[in-house]
Amino acid sequence: MSNPTEIALTYEVEQKFAEAMPTRALLVSEARTWLHEICEQEDIDPPRIESHDLPPHVEAVAVGEYWCILVNGVAPTQHTILHELAHLSCANKGHGKEFRTQLVSYIRRYVSLEHAAHLHSLFTNAQLSVEPFSATR
Repeated sequence: MSNPTEIALTYEVEQKFAEAMPTRALLVSEARTWLHEICEQEDIDPPRIESHDLPPHVEAVAVGEYWCILVNGVAPTQHTILHELAHLSCANKGHGKEFRTQLVSYIRRYVSLEHAAHLHSLFTNAQLSVEPFSATR
């Protein structure tokens, strides 16, 4: 399980990543379609994705018990959606090595190689453990 320092640092790195290399914002209806396509390729059940009134500092939340992703507003980014999907698809639901590795993998496959390489380097530069990066699938 992730410790509070590791969680905070992971969020800090992801914020830097989002500022340096933003991903596309999708309407919730577009996000549903995109997420369904990803889950089909990953051979996992697609979670529901719904717009929900969340605290202002929370972009989205994955709710494993209901297999859904709640997003704050109507235009989540690809990064936000993949962040939450990484939570759902990892056995360890925290923000540890397994989560970070899964997120980089999803970013690689569904956004771009450049985005994934940058996120991976930010994690490693912050001394957050993540599996070695591969430019191939």
